[in-house]
Amino acid sequence: MFVSTDFLAIHYGIDNAIAKFFVDREPPANNLYWHEKLLYLRPAPGYLFIPLMVDLLYKMGVEKEQLLSEPFVTHMEKIGHINALEETKQITAKEATGQYAELASLNGKNPLWLFEVSKYFEGISSSEIGKLATPFKALHRGDAFLFSIAALSFPLTLMVPIAEVWFALISTLLLLDDADDLLSDKKTGEENAFIESGLTAAGFSTLQQMVQHNLTIIGGLNKTMAAELNKCHQRMVALPQIVQLIKSH
Repeated sequence: MFVSTDFLAIHYGIDNAIAKFFVDREPPANNLYWHEKLLYLRPAPGYLFIPLMVDLLYKMGVEKEQLLSEPFVTHMEKIGHINALEETKQITAKEATGQYAELASLNGKNPLWLFEVSKYFEGISSSEIGKLATPFKALHRGDAFLFSIAALSFPLTLMVPIAEVWFALISTLLLLDDADDLLSDKKTGEENAFIESGLTAAGFSTLQQMVQHNLTIIGGLNKTMAAELNKCHQRMVALPQIVQLIKSH
């Protein structure tokens, strides 16, 4: 499916200039995250989150000029490449984290954000960002992109709200992905939030409550986006493997 500017604007309420920028952008060369991809955007969480998050940052007050600037966007793309190197076992998680931090140090405009994200990745309990994370490890497999936000300048007062919105958006999107992959992940042992929740009705209820909390946060900035994500969630609940999960417990 081709993700168009109109699709992003109508279904997700994304600012037209932001939507057009990412729809028109070419996949970066020699970047493993976009390896063999002909289009920059795809209807998958790992790609769709980019314009969605940028729009939310814009609606929080981060200047559009920064968000659509080459320094920020290329920084984010390099994070994606390092993340793909880790996922394909070409570098270790520790090596990846070191490269994220080094990249953010060289290109960053927000040393305090970088400091807090680094604490979060090191598992330091005092991290203000870490305090907002979900309890499901599977829903944090995209958190490397938190390092890219260090390339943005914004007021100190936005630090916690930005982290809160990040976790709300990415966990909602990744849960949809986990629902699609539930059966295969059970066989392969891959990380999956439904499996982490215990594959019980109580665990499923916890995930549903998390999504509703997330949608409230997102809806405070973009009601159209929250409504569309809620529709996606309702479709998720109707998937055969999810219906069976609810019925069997």
